[in-house]
Amino acid sequence: MSRADLKARYGGGIQGGIISSRGNEHVRLFSDDSKAAENGYRDGWLAEEDEWGAIFEYTGQGRLGNQTLAGNNGTVANHVGRGKRLHLFVAAGRRAGSGAVWQRYVGEFALDEVEPFTFRRAKDAKGEMREVVVFRLRPIGEHERREEDRIGPAPETDVRRFVASQTESSLAATERHESAEGGRAASPAGVAVRRESALRTAYESFLIAQDHSVFRHRIRIEGYSATFWTDLYDSTENVLYEAKGSSTRKAIREAIGQLLDYRRHIEESDAKLAVLLPEAPSSDLRDLLASVRISLAYREDGQFIREMF
Repeated sequence: MSRADLKARYGGGIQGGIISSRGNEHVRLFSDDSKAAENGYRDGWLAEEDEWGAIFEYTGQGRLGNQTLAGNNGTVANHVGRGKRLHLFVAAGRRAGSGAVWQRYVGEFALDEVEPFTFRRAKDAKGEMREVVVFRLRPIGEHERREEDRIGPAPETDVRRFVASQTESSLAATERHESAEGGRAASPAGVAVRRESALRTAYESFLIAQDHSVFRHRIRIEGYSATFWTDLYDSTENVLYEAKGSSTRKAIREAIGQLLDYRRHIEESDAKLAVLLPEAPSSDLRDLLASVRISLAYREDGQFIREMF
């Protein structure tokens, strides 16, 4: 069916990638590769599933300048709190004789609870680089997953470094908008990641106050369609940090693996490694970190304590 057909049935407009109607709970998301390619990005299914299943990445609305979580992007970001349901359509050719674009229905989606969206660099309609919102959508119930809708893997590994303060935390942005909307019940995983985000931001400020230069690395790995971000890299002391929202054994084991994996790909291959935690870990977990020469930073009584190698 066309956008006009959908308007006749559900209301709302026909222009723009995100269409919401005040008269019902439906929000329509339209993805069109031909338009996305003009601005240097691609919507689609990630080739790799995680432990919770498949992810469809959908770029937010806004043709010029940095995208924000205002307007229709805010509706998507807070769809649960506003009682809205997300329905995804993909452009599928033109209707003969009219020029109208056919819209293929993919299914109903909800934002990923742990990482609902992220920010990436892409060109705007004038060719200027800017920040875009990339929503991470999880399918609900029956859905269509075609190979042609899959984001292809990176042809080669590409690592770029960004000033940490220029890469706004998606979870911090989520918290601000959920507070404005009255909030929603977060999953335990979501709570941990929000705690991690706040910890990372506070520690970044702590380092900057000491005149340290702080960055994050964006890593795209050959053969994978997902994008990975390191937490913090202190170039002044050459330390790569991985932040965690808890000081449990599971979290620290995960941090060790992430640090070793990330360091293989970044230019600073001799970087020292450190785990950033919300509170001091047990003595046995301290010994675990020491056994692999990974330093420790944690909060205690509102201050950051560092045990560095």
